[in-house]
Amino acid sequence: MGALRAALGEAKAKGTFFFGGYALYLAFSYITFHSFTIFASVGALGPSSQTLFLAIVLASRFAVFVFVAVYSLRSPGPQTMVSVLVSCGVAFFGFLMCGMALQFSGEVDFSQVLPWLLFGGACLGAGDAVMVLMWARFCKTLTLRTVYRYVLVCNVISLVVYFCMTLLPPAAIVPATATVFVASSVCVKRSLDVRGRVGSEHSRPVMRSAAAQLWRPVLGTAVFCFMSGLMMQVSGKQELPLSTVQQTSIVTSAIVVSLLLLPAVLMKKPLSVARLYKVALPLSAAGFLLLPLLWNAAGGIVNAFAQLGSMVATIILWCMLADMARDTRLPSALVFSAALACTNAAQLLGVLVGFFSASRLTAGGLTLTVVALVSLYLLSMLSLFLFKDRDVASDEPAAPPTQVVVHEEQWFANRCEAIAREHQLTAREAEIFALLAQGRTVHGISEKLFVSENTVKSHIKSIYQKLGIHLRSQLIDLVNEEGALSSDAAGASGAPGSSGGVRRLS
Repeated sequence: MGALRAALGEAKAKGTFFFGGYALYLAFSYITFHSFTIFASVGALGPSSQTLFLAIVLASRFAVFVFVAVYSLRSPGPQTMVSVLVSCGVAFFGFLMCGMALQFSGEVDFSQVLPWLLFGGACLGAGDAVMVLMWARFCKTLTLRTVYRYVLVCNVISLVVYFCMTLLPPAAIVPATATVFVASSVCVKRSLDVRGRVGSEHSRPVMRSAAAQLWRPVLGTAVFCFMSGLMMQVSGKQELPLSTVQQTSIVTSAIVVSLLLLPAVLMKKPLSVARLYKVALPLSAAGFLLLPLLWNAAGGIVNAFAQLGSMVATIILWCMLADMARDTRLPSALVFSAALACTNAAQLLGVLVGFFSASRLTAGGLTLTVVALVSLYLLSMLSLFLFKDRDVASDEPAAPPTQVVVHEEQWFANRCEAIAREHQLTAREAEIFALLAQGRTVHGISEKLFVSENTVKSHIKSIYQKLGIHLRSQLIDLVNEEGALSSDAAGASGAPGSSGGVRRLS
């Protein structure tokens, strides 16, 4: 846990132990959804059964993410303990269904237990979605640099846990996986208790700004997820022995995660998002280029390339979502659910397209080669489009020189608080409103509050809408006019501190 403690330097050693629970969740995901190790007791499932199981899991995740995204627009969300109980309860039912189906698969026709197995997959997908949103809430409490290191370190640890799980007897896989899931849920509850819950606010301008900044990386990651689901079908991954799939997945994932972690440890600043996405681009494209040549050779390395491209893109997107939720104070459930619903829908579409098209995509076929080249071209064009640095334009021009009224500090704070309360400003909006009234620039507010300038601009738009104004000068006039009246009234009544309480700066 030393590496994890280093990545979370500001955390206490006592809490760091529970932070490692995210690695347990990742190990559960590898075992259940990526390599289907959970089905080792009955041998590798047939291609059709694997596809159906994965499709049900993805559809269940998508449904939960959509529901949570809509629900979080109206409610701050349930307490952590409620989420943990729901996640564990639904997942436990899924483990029970899968375990019973696998237990009776050797005694009855498999077609009779397949519906129960698929129902168990739906429950596991729903429990997984709730669990991942709880870890998202935890990641919101970390800075961008810290969450990047944290996610990568947990990925390394999860591969170790995953490897140890592959050494267990097949009959012990299901109960061991259930234990890992429950342990992760306990850890996320304790981790959130240690870090504390970050306040959330709803603001339409802020949500629109966040969507404008995130739609490109979400679209890019969705493309990678679509290709990942497609590759799993057309490359014939299901035809490989389970041990080969496990070994290839562990080795290639460990190499890629280590390469991503190395610069984050050595460099003072993490790599830019654009550069990291450029790592995922050739990885995913290489799988399509090598597919006509290698097919299932080299231990399924072709499929691994596409899977790793999706993995890198997903890691980067996770960090961006956590940083956006922290920066804007939007609910983490809303930010992550909306993005993950898109990526899961894309992967589900890729799985279905690949499954129904696999018969026409044969090794060495012309169609397969065309798909490979066209995919590479589309990825190249996508990279040029997605990674242009764009800024959210501000509707407000640079603040012109204006007269700012400076009142006594306590009076000024009270006036700003009263105006904010009257117009129902959120806590963050009230904070920015007071700084605007002082004449601070967007850049100055950004530095003082440790948030991006785009986030400040979005809050300013919301403030202007609630106040019914359009310019900074109108905001200052609003405070000055009410302040002057209050000071005059105080002076007329002989209130203490009424004289000299206002002075005008130009």
